[in-house]
Amino acid sequence: MTNFSIKKPKNTVRSMVKEQYKEIVNSATNLKGIPPRPPEGWVRTIRKALDMSGAQLAKRLNLSRNRVSILERREIEGDITINQLKELADKLGCDFTYTLVLKQDVNLTLEARAEKLAKIRLSENSQNMFLEAQVISAQKEKFLIDELKQELLKSGGRVLWKHDKETVDN
Repeated sequence: MTNFSIKKPKNTVRSMVKEQYKEIVNSATNLKGIPPRPPEGWVRTIRKALDMSGAQLAKRLNLSRNRVSILERREIEGDITINQLKELADKLGCDFTYTLVLKQDVNLTLEARAEKLAKIRLSENSQNMFLEAQVISAQKEKFLIDELKQELLKSGGRVLWKHDKETVDN
């Protein structure tokens, strides 16, 4: 009896997993409508909306009123820990959510990064060509940038992010 098994190539599985990650990240772009943190911070704003005093919140947290004031101030300053925010949210009857939202779609971010790197590479090569008195047309330059961009995208994301030049800022 012959046992047949189908092995999926590593790249297929890897690309499928990568696409799943992209879907998760892109789904967060729907959260862009969330209002920014209020000037007094979320903790103090919600506490006041609930008509809860700082002393009452302190009692629920088993902390001093002064400590709650410090935590509220640290939230505004951006110097509060996620665990502290989780605990405060719980005692205020809130769900704590934490999300990083890309400014644009993952694929657009990757394409922009690839194009930026392609332009840098072409610019570096153009310096050498200039020294050798060789010049390429704008049309040829655009073609080469597109070719380099596609090559970088096919190489995968790690190639896009391994360069830490100051001129590459994304």
